[in-house]
Amino acid sequence: MTKTTIPILLLCAAALLPAGLDAQTAVPMLADSTIAVRNLKVEPTDRTLVLDMDLCLDSLHLRANRRMVFTPTVSGGDGYTRLMPPIVLNGRKQSISYKRFAHNDYGPDALAVYRRNGTRQTVHYSAVLPYEPWMKNCDVAIEEDLCGCGDVLDQAVTPLRRLRRPRMPYVRPAVEGPKERHYDGQAFIDFPVDKITLYPDYRANPTELAKIVNSINVVKNDTNATIYRVEIHGYASPEDTYRHNTYLAENRARTLTDYVRRMVALPDTTFRVSSTPEDWEGLRRYVDGSNLDNREAILALIDDATLDPDVKEHRIRDRYPDDYRFMLQTWYPALRHSDYVVRYYVRPFTVDEAREIIRTKPQQLSLEEMYALAQTYEPGTPRFNEVMETAVRMFPDDPTANLNAACARMEVGDYEGAEHFLRRAGRSPQADHARGVLLVLRGDTDGGCRLMRQAQEAGCREAGDNLRLIEGPATTAPADDRHSETDTD
Repeated sequence: MTKTTIPILLLCAAALLPAGLDAQTAVPMLADSTIAVRNLKVEPTDRTLVLDMDLCLDSLHLRANRRMVFTPTVSGGDGYTRLMPPIVLNGRKQSISYKRFAHNDYGPDALAVYRRNGTRQTVHYSAVLPYEPWMKNCDVAIEEDLCGCGDVLDQAVTPLRRLRRPRMPYVRPAVEGPKERHYDGQAFIDFPVDKITLYPDYRANPTELAKIVNSINVVKNDTNATIYRVEIHGYASPEDTYRHNTYLAENRARTLTDYVRRMVALPDTTFRVSSTPEDWEGLRRYVDGSNLDNREAILALIDDATLDPDVKEHRIRDRYPDDYRFMLQTWYPALRHSDYVVRYYVRPFTVDEAREIIRTKPQQLSLEEMYALAQTYEPGTPRFNEVMETAVRMFPDDPTANLNAACARMEVGDYEGAEHFLRRAGRSPQADHARGVLLVLRGDTDGGCRLMRQAQEAGCREAGDNLRLIEGPATTAPADDRHSETDTD
């Protein structure tokens, strides 16, 4: 085996080219199908474009006076072409000629090979080009001079690889109307047995009451926020009769609301009070996650919608006294709780304001405001990705946030991360477009194009743009064409 690696000067550039381009679906053949190209790899990096391949000469019979020259080329739109060092295959006599003087015609980096007819022979070729921006959409081929004389009549071109970098299908989120936000909390207020009077200094009440008041005041004192409602919902545990528990839950919630209203000095109309007489849902969660001896039987009683609540409680107590005693002592106190929600509006922010808010209170930004902020950074950079990751963290169930987070992961070659977000991106044409782009980047061009056609037929114009880019001739995109963008309705 003849093995030579040809280095070329490396330049520093940001290459936005897909990885995984060494997937070989067909073996290119050179010189009238006598030379097979095997182990072909075209590997873009952040600075270089590497071509690595083996030329299998086993079937080639080269006459003594014959020479073949193969020149790998990289070409793009607007006439861009870069040549890699040539591979010069010599017959016996041409090999002697090459060593004496002909090597001067091909340069010092040429790979010269003497073909030993009738033997198994493989030539390894590796060359590196500095990355240039136009190479993100280029064609890699081999120009064949089959007589070694430079005569165009004896030349052919064999394609090796089409490099195509699909435009990232980001979606601009819809503008959010009034930005409604809420803060949820839970407090455990102690009341004396069977009493509805609130004692602020009783047991742990100072700490629990402060939780509610401080939560409201934090929002109230924020100049960017306006509270429009405070909701307090009281719960009682299932012990005692349902009628009595209804009285306790309702009036304790009202008493608590009156106290909080006085502490935060908000209008009476801001508050909403409600109650649940017995927190059976909470009890069920405790039982379901336990290892009680009679866990399944107790769950069956809790889930029986035909039973009166008082009957349920009596049957659990009478049939499973040990389990009931444990529940009464361990879980029932936690079922007597007060849930509260502080609902408020947040004013709109400019991009400059958003740059600061995202570091301190990202929950106050809308998805569209985060997207606008991201556009001030270069896609693929840490700051751009940080904004996209924050957006999907604040809106984890939003399809657009997940789709854009997937695109950001594809920008940096994290295809597993992109796949994770695409699972939550919905089934819109835009999401199918993004899934098609991911397949193309992973080397499945056919599968990716099928998804893009499906998205195009469903109305996604940007999918059609990417299809033309991928399936058409190499083109040079405008300098500012960093990605495609779709507006949500």
